[in-house]
Amino acid sequence: MGWFSFNSKASSSTSSNNRVPGQVEQRSHQPLGLAPEQSDISHTLNQISDDQQALTVKEENAKSIQDFQKAVTEFVNKRPDNMFVIDGEREMKQSIICTNNENGGKTCLKLQYNSVQLFKQMQTLEYFCSLPDDIDATYFECRKIK
Repeated sequence: MGWFSFNSKASSSTSSNNRVPGQVEQRSHQPLGLAPEQSDISHTLNQISDDQQALTVKEENAKSIQDFQKAVTEFVNKRPDNMFVIDGEREMKQSIICTNNENGGKTCLKLQYNSVQLFKQMQTLEYFCSLPDDIDATYFECRKIK
């Protein structure tokens, strides 16, 4: 593991000359802790809902893959024609799936499973998931394949 600061002047004209002064390059699999403390899931919830009071989040603590798949399937089957938003914490077993509800708000299911597993489960349920048109968005939108 090593951290390399590009503050010093390099004698050659490498790509390090194009770096922002004070930029730190990480060469480790452990986070440096330099990023803001906001989680990916909370960032997504802020992106998809202007009114946090119209947002309902239920936590699902499934004990097995089968329980997780059943919870997601039941959640999706309640509103099969809706568009779903999925996201998760990077490198962690935390993900979320959200959709619009009848009251004009958002209903979400927070899971203790990796977002890749959630993505695969949506594909199994015949949903196509892709990044939205919004370039600032950090989540996937999933639509039923018809």
